[in-house]
Amino acid sequence: MTDKIKKFFAALDLRTKARLDEKIELARKNPFAGKNIKKMSGYGKNVFRLRVGGIRIIYIVLADRSLQIVDVDYRGNIY
Repeated sequence: MTDKIKKFFAALDLRTKARLDEKIELARKNPFAGKNIKKMSGYGKNVFRLRVGGIRIIYIVLADRSLQIVDVDYRGNIY
């Protein structure tokens, strides 16, 4: 993770961190489908976004189906 992502997570309260961790784990199990997962158009191949309330997590699905988190921020700041 980049320093920006680490700083973002550090600034969150414990409840929000727990929600994000839970949703990221679910995305790791099935990175392509879910109620709050959508493929990003215009960003390249295998780039998805995960919505957790007002927070968006943009990630890339690698060849071995692991996730590489690219960016995390509030909705108004990430697009």
